Amino acid sequence: MPVSAKPARKQQRAPTPTPKKAPSKPKGNLNVGKVPTVSEHHRFIMAQRGCKGIEPSVAERIESNRVGFGHQDMTDPVNCYARMPGSTGSVTTKNELGLIVTDFFDYNSTDPKAGGVAQEVTNYFWSIDQNLFENGTSSPFDDRERTFCRVRRVDVWVLPVKGFEIGTSTGDNNTNATGQFTVNCQCPGVSSANSQAAIALDTQVTNVLPQIDTFWKKVFSCNLQKTFQSGVARPYFDTVVDNFAQCIFQMSIVDPTSGVNYLPGGDTTDFSVRVKVQLHIDQPIATIQNAKLKVFRNESFITPSLSANGTSFSAPEEEYVQTNLRRKQDYLR
Repeated sequence: MPVSAKPARKQQRAPTPTPKKAPSKPKGNLNVGKVPTVSEHHRFIMAQRGCKGIEPSVAERIESNRVGFGHQDMTDPVNCYARMPGSTGSVTTKNELGLIVTDFFDYNSTDPKAGGVAQEVTNYFWSIDQNLFENGTSSPFDDRERTFCRVRRVDVWVLPVKGFEIGTSTGDNNTNATGQFTVNCQCPGVSSANSQAAIALDTQVTNVLPQIDTFWKKVFSCNLQKTFQSGVARPYFDTVVDNFAQCIFQMSIVDPTSGVNYLPGGDTTDFSVRVKVQLHIDQPIATIQNAKLKVFRNESFITPSLSANGTSFSAPEEEYVQTNLRRKQDYLR
């Protein structure tokens, strides 16, 4: 090969063809102009129910059918009865009030009518047949303002013995052994076989120590909603005097070493234990509600309560209204 000869030029590659750009989609709502489709099964169901606007498919590759304007896709024939969105405002009362009722009482085992026998079990009752906001008693007179005032949860506290001062004759304050006591609490229930014999459901035992600084000691907390949600056990109701009296809880204060009554029946009545009870109430709003109001007619905007020619103004009177709970507010503080 002569020196002056040049090597052959390398052949360049053919340019790679640029892929075609996909046609741009128009901006805005892409669903505009599209007709919803349904399966053949749904098309048959709609035809049986007399649905209008059904057209056969025009595209061979589309296996479903197109329907007319205003149609809503269904996943099941049951949805034909689904509630349409929105509300007409026909429902005015549908909520209940969530209330907290706090009560205090003194635990003591003495009773002059017991003949010296210690009454060491305290049973706490609540009447479910009451309306804490009873304002519909005048009209009509058929007791439709009565509501099922239910206790959903209960919490119980006791006040410990203060310092070393225990009993009326304390003597030398050289021990605090007698200042400790044990609180036994339980939620009673009954079975369908025997509605008078109470059986223990939620049981809690708490030891309370004497304190120099005063504070409440929680000894019982029971969610009655959970306790009776199975329906196997039912709440205890009195069957002799008042069938609406429900026993919410029972308690007994005993000596932690012997288990006997901590406050003997022969002790002085001033030696007692303060108990605090907090009830979480579900209070329905009664269907019969009254409010004092007045619709008065006259011929002048200037004097709303004066009449020159018509009937004289009278005080507002109770009339039937419909009440509902909206929200909690603190605008009067």
